[in-house]
Amino acid sequence: MRLETFLLACVLALAACTRQPVARVVDVDAGTPPVGHAPDSGSPAAVARSTRNNLRFKGPERLTADFAAALDLPPDQLCNELGQYPCATFVHTVTLGGVDPYRSGLYEPLPITGVTTPIAVDRLVLAACAQRVARDVDAPAEAVIFRGVALDARGRLVGQQGQPVRDAINILYQRGLQRDAEGSELDAWLRLAADIESSGSGRPGRDWMTAVCFGVLSSAESVFF
Repeated sequence: MRLETFLLACVLALAACTRQPVARVVDVDAGTPPVGHAPDSGSPAAVARSTRNNLRFKGPERLTADFAAALDLPPDQLCNELGQYPCATFVHTVTLGGVDPYRSGLYEPLPITGVTTPIAVDRLVLAACAQRVARDVDAPAEAVIFRGVALDARGRLVGQQGQPVRDAINILYQRGLQRDAEGSELDAWLRLAADIESSGSGRPGRDWMTAVCFGVLSSAESVFF
């Protein structure tokens, strides 16, 4: 009788535990950023560290959609392995944080990104940027990013420090990151143009266009949200 009583008590205790309400996560307001100069800050108006910093990798579908929108390219033409297998949504889907229920039986994304994830991102971005650059150079009247950027007979940028080059960088930032490039970023990309020209590249203008596109779209600001 005592054993039955003990077992009954255990069952009731377990039942009571399962009925406990689940704690809700309360969204904490990060507060208003401070105004004016802050100690130990190089900027005149420093922004407080977020209390809700929860960066998330975009994943194959979101990356494809965002890159396609930024570069004005069809999503299915961004990157295709062997010219026919979509990089993000077929070949590197799992690596980029997607699922593959039909071929691999993977119904849930991996909990963390793998060591090959950055390689897959670079592959996707580089292929997409190369296409955008080729289209802009071959059809300058229909250019999306590098409109007004001319190349001389040796493939170098015409007016390396000129306004069309600066405008192209800003267009890329606006379409890819939804903001203008900062002054230091503009200066860095302009210096890169000079470095590429001095490296002996056979097509320095195109190489620079591809490099700046790749650098912006493969940045952490671009691939996380």
